[in-house]
Amino acid sequence: MTATTTLAAERKLGVSMPILAGPWYTAILYGIETKAEELGYDIVVLDAGGYSNVDRQLSQVQNLITQQVDAILVDPANPSAFNGVAREARGAGVPLIGVSSPIVASDVPPDGAVSSSHCTLGEMMAAGAWEILPEGGGIGVLAGPGGAFWAEERLRCFKENVADSGIEIVAALSTDQDVAIALTTANDIIQRFPDVKMLYAADDTYGIGAARAVQQAGKCGEIKVLFAVLGEAAQDLMEQGCVDYVVAQKPVTIGSQSVDLADKLISGRAEQGEVRTISPVAVFPSNLAEIDLTEIRQPSGWRPSN
Repeated sequence: MTATTTLAAERKLGVSMPILAGPWYTAILYGIETKAEELGYDIVVLDAGGYSNVDRQLSQVQNLITQQVDAILVDPANPSAFNGVAREARGAGVPLIGVSSPIVASDVPPDGAVSSSHCTLGEMMAAGAWEILPEGGGIGVLAGPGGAFWAEERLRCFKENVADSGIEIVAALSTDQDVAIALTTANDIIQRFPDVKMLYAADDTYGIGAARAVQQAGKCGEIKVLFAVLGEAAQDLMEQGCVDYVVAQKPVTIGSQSVDLADKLISGRAEQGEVRTISPVAVFPSNLAEIDLTEIRQPSGWRPSN
């Protein structure tokens, strides 16, 4: 997918994402596109088509380097695989900015990054789990895409913070980032572990699948559901009583701030290696109506440019 702003600017930013399907990436792209247009950048957006397509994403980043874009905003599918291309970009003088990831490559510091702390997200999800299940119980985990830094870091910190809570993980599965697959996975967990008290989901793609599985089983409110990211479907399911807790990141702000940081790095107005941390918001049914959605979600009906 290629998206270009309406301004015929000479300046150009590359955007590399492991996947563009889902509400999270739509919100990210809204923040990127609107800020790029404001600052006078064309953007080239490339979609690797899934977290398993690491080689394709690497090739796409290399292509952006060859195009001599002014900077590349990247959400790396697997930072361990990005060391070579990160060194290539640095040698070409093309800044790499992590988008929703504080790192781009495991061994090469990023030129800049804008992200929530994924460990903080895991800690906040653990705090919500403690509150919802004060006496503990078994939980099933939809862990996210295998090898994805954000998913692994989120779950690692969640586990550390529920270690003494009486909460026991009875199943943990990594799958492709797809609502239908998440629905099937959650159904399998519910059937295998009929006494499960909660489903943890890495983000709202997995969380929507989990909540729909609980809804189909007629167990909304009985089996609790918690996850990160507050998209429209997540909000609807919370309003229906089938989602109990969401840690809402601010993808619109993350996307916008990533372009702002790239612009400042290009012009020498930001320090090399600057990392901006965007704090998430805890959302329960009780405070859902009070949440400011402008940093969380694109306007209704907005779609990325083609």
